[in-house]
Amino acid sequence: MQFQEKFILKENWWLMWCSFPNLNWARLRTYDDLSSEILDCDGSKYTFSNEEEARYFLMEDEFTQFELLDQEDEQEHGISLCLIQIPKGKNEKELIEKMYVKQTEIRNEH
Repeated sequence: MQFQEKFILKENWWLMWCSFPNLNWARLRTYDDLSSEILDCDGSKYTFSNEEEARYFLMEDEFTQFELLDQEDEQEHGISLCLIQIPKGKNEKELIEKMYVKQTEIRNEH
């Protein structure tokens, strides 16, 4: 059996809204074969045959897409979007360590 590498078509980030003002991140990747994968702050990975299934999974788990948050969400959840940065890491281990951020850490970073 030959391994075929998948290429990332798109990546977006989701926040668990019931954790606000703490940030509990999940990353959703969609690959060139249209399958999807979620990575959560616990380091768990979930795979799906398509992006729609993955999005449904995230919404059922009380996540909302970060890019869709707006001023109304800032007021409702007591968060300031300009202070929020999508986690980055040199590798997956480092990334996972940055995928849960307490409110006090958000304020101290800026």
